[in-house]
Amino acid sequence: MTALTELIGSELGSERVVIERGATRVFASALKDNDPAYDGDAAPVPPTFPFAWSYTSSVGRQGTGGLPIAKLRGPGRMILHGEQEFVFHRWPKVGDVLESTGRVSDVYEKAKSNGGAMEFYVTDTDWRDASSGEPVVTTRFTLIVNVSPPKPS
Repeated sequence: MTALTELIGSELGSERVVIERGATRVFASALKDNDPAYDGDAAPVPPTFPFAWSYTSSVGRQGTGGLPIAKLRGPGRMILHGEQEFVFHRWPKVGDVLESTGRVSDVYEKAKSNGGAMEFYVTDTDWRDASSGEPVVTTRFTLIVNVSPPKPS
């Protein structure tokens, strides 16, 4: 199996999240960031929280951002968290209702010296304020599939 380059340009659907104080505070605490700024009703979110809010704050779909995980799994294939990047247009805060549109922006593969491969799936997600449509944050995430080398026959 080789990297699914046909996914490049695929739309990943949309998602709606409601940023809640409890989830924001728990995330900050997990990072050992006890800044009281995260306690208020309109508190800012920690810098990497946009990666997690699909798991904690989603209204509807949750999780992997629309990637076809079932196609990426299989014997000898391990899914890993790769890079993540955030471009803030304004800082998200508790009480925000955000909507996303996502797409697969790149897929590539690198051979490993043991005969296996690493497949890279890059997604870009634009998060906008649900009421105004104004951009809030753009996230980029790279999911890696570590493919074991073929077994000798």
